[in-house]
Amino acid sequence: MFRMMPFNIKDNAERGREVLERVLDFAMDQPFNPVGRVSGALADFRVDVVDTEDRYEVFAELPGFTKEEIMISYDENKHFSISAERLEPEMPLKYLCHERRTGKFERSFYVDDIDQEQVSATFENGVLHVLLPKKIGRKDRTVFDIG
Repeated sequence: MFRMMPFNIKDNAERGREVLERVLDFAMDQPFNPVGRVSGALADFRVDVVDTEDRYEVFAELPGFTKEEIMISYDENKHFSISAERLEPEMPLKYLCHERRTGKFERSFYVDDIDQEQVSATFENGVLHVLLPKKIGRKDRTVFDIG
């Protein structure tokens, strides 16, 4: 009889971490990435992305933030990022219930061929709407204003 020996992560923690990393890398490289399908549920905030002929439209739910607390950027690695930060109150409070998270919230996407000069964004009723016109962009990091 020939069969594989079960791998015991508990008895071999360091090797178990390496195996787990390889499994996750393999899953992420698959055409129908099963991890990518659930990544939105695990993300800091929800995002919809629409692909039209001439642009990408990004809709991000950011309730409780002001537009001044939100930053959108595009860097030389073609990473489009949306981030926001909710700080802890300066004086400690005695919470009876504390469910709202604090800290930095961020989502990043690889997006190529966008015209950075024509990017526009609006923020209304807790939803950030970003228009990313398609065209090859510049090679520097740009920070955009939210209208």
